[in-house]
Amino acid sequence: MCNNPARRLAAAVVVVLILAAVPLASAQDALSLKEILAKNVEASGGKAALDRINSLSFTTDGTRMVVSAAGDLKVLVGKDPVITTAVLVRGDRIRRNSFNAVSDVTGLPKTIYQTLAKLYAGLFSLARFDGKLTLAGVKTFGTEKFYHLTAREPGGPESVHFYLRTDDCSLKRLVFQGTTPAGDRSEINYDFAPFEEVEGLRLPLSWFDSQVGTRGNLTEVSGVKVNPPLDKDFFTRLEINAGTTEAGPGALKGNVLEWNSSPFGLTIVTNWLKADVGKAGFRTGDKLILSLGGTSSELVFYALPNELPPQDVLVKGARLLAPAFRGGETFAVQLIGGDTSVLSAGLKALAPISVKKAAN
Repeated sequence: MCNNPARRLAAAVVVVLILAAVPLASAQDALSLKEILAKNVEASGGKAALDRINSLSFTTDGTRMVVSAAGDLKVLVGKDPVITTAVLVRGDRIRRNSFNAVSDVTGLPKTIYQTLAKLYAGLFSLARFDGKLTLAGVKTFGTEKFYHLTAREPGGPESVHFYLRTDDCSLKRLVFQGTTPAGDRSEINYDFAPFEEVEGLRLPLSWFDSQVGTRGNLTEVSGVKVNPPLDKDFFTRLEINAGTTEAGPGALKGNVLEWNSSPFGLTIVTNWLKADVGKAGFRTGDKLILSLGGTSSELVFYALPNELPPQDVLVKGARLLAPAFRGGETFAVQLIGGDTSVLSAGLKALAPISVKKAAN
């Protein structure tokens, strides 16, 4: 039994606070879908912010996103002036142009693009999902509670899950669930940072996206532009700017896409694809002559990353043409060791580059 008046008072205060918190949590949990969506829009600046947006542009890790208020989305991959891939989201059709190979996007990737188009058009609110959402209740992650809303695109097995913070109803987590082309279940998660003020709007300036079973990536937003000037046919064109290639027996011509110079050497990413290399007939171990900017250098060709020499051999100095690092679609020239400053200083985007098989 507690005879200390101060302790009895403190205990009573704790009890009152606990009891007061219960109805508050219950009141939050009891919000209707309409009320949740209204608070969610306010978290991104409100209806006034949405009404002044005709289009929105921002960049994430070298990829430019441009979305219209109607929900048309254009994704441009590359470093200006180079664009290697363009994706156009218009209604129910999504087309992708990668190195001039145009295809339709289907399955789970289609659902992801369609969802992100609506999300960006609504300034990262759910304003563009009107009539497509269902309130699934409240979900707890760790010590936090979130409103759980779901959406499903008609005619497909993919489902979309939104988790909103219970204080201001801003978006915290976005989860896509579907199947891979092989029929396996797939889940992709986006975890958004708290919203911040930028260009008079409230947006998340970073998020962490991951696929179950993989490491994931941190995406950071930059270059936010409200109502940037756009051509009238901007959301109908699907052109890219990745140069051209010529391939024939024993020879390749193309363009420089990007490069990276460091004390360890120089990497030059080209626009040569596997198909180009196949037409040239190159095989691992072939000796090639590189021509670039009025200079020439001898290279060794490697068709696959696992065919490269060990790292301790490469660091001693190597000149090679091999698949670009980090899983790119193209091949890259690697000049490891030696002084490459003169060559790198003269490089520019889309500069001509060529290789030919060395004479035996």
